[in-house]
Amino acid sequence: MISRTQAQIALFALLLAADQLSKWWIQQPTFHPFVVIDGYFNIVRAYNTGVAFSFFADLPEAWRAYFLIGITTIIAFAVLFWWSTERTREGSSSWLLVLILAGAAGNIWDRIQHGYVVDFIDWYVRMDGTAYHWPAFNIADSCISVAVVGLILTSLKRN
Repeated sequence: MISRTQAQIALFALLLAADQLSKWWIQQPTFHPFVVIDGYFNIVRAYNTGVAFSFFADLPEAWRAYFLIGITTIIAFAVLFWWSTERTREGSSSWLLVLILAGAAGNIWDRIQHGYVVDFIDWYVRMDGTAYHWPAFNIADSCISVAVVGLILTSLKRN
């Protein structure tokens, strides 16, 4: 039987692999954007030079990638430390921290490799002929978002 820590490391590896494989597929020259659910969901190719919602995308290009890689790496190490203190405790916090680590690793990998993050999930709603889009995101972003919401809910539940 595998330990909780081994299972969490396996989950980390699986999520990181899914993130990177999906981004690899999106960047293939033969890839063409397509509609998954008309009026709600497309698969596209988008590049984000900033962070969530393209924050910091307007920083000078000469040091933007280094700054974002550095900040994300510091946060990832802080979360890794938090995970190391939580992983032996009961509860979902350590599993949620694994999601954050996998998401951070996926996006750091992109920034090191390309200087930007590859996004492809395009959610939107069409109303009165106008499409209202959520900023494009990826599997790594989804892992981080789900985990942050889960940690907030877990924290509220404890109090």
